[in-house]
Order: sequence, then structure tokens, then C-alpha cells
Amino acid sequence: MVWLFDTWLGYFGLLLGLVAAATFNWPPLRSGIAGYVVGLALVTVINFLVPTPAPCLQSSKGWDVLRAYSISCEPAR
Repeated sequence: MVWLFDTWLGYFGLLLGLVAAATFNWPPLRSGIAGYVVGLALVTVINFLVPTPAPCLQSSKGWDVLRAYSISCEPAR
């Protein structure tokens, strides 16, 4: 199940979808999936607009942590 949370924005979208489901009495599964999809779409748009490639999570700093989607880094040479 680790592969499901490949971005922080996807994870936060899932959580916000579940909070919205509890607040507005919506179906939680549908709201959670919608929040996750919106989070992944946001990551895709941000990674498309920013000209540098997304870093791996271990070498991310600042706001790049939200763009990171890979845990495994290439070994330093």
C-alpha cells in the first residue's frame, strides 16, 4: 500500500477529501478518491510548470518536498 501515497499532495488531498466528507456529510470513499486525484493532478501540473525535474525525496529541500514522488535516489558518483 506504500505505492498509493507517492506524493505528499496526493496524501493531503486524500485527507482533505475525508475531512470534507465528514464536514458536509458526503460519501467518504468518493470524497477521499476525489481528493487524492485532485492532489495528484496538482502535482502533475506543478511538475509540468516548473522547468527543473522533480527531485527524489531524500534530496528535496523546501517546497520541493511537495513535488518529490520518488524515494529512491541515484547513488552519488
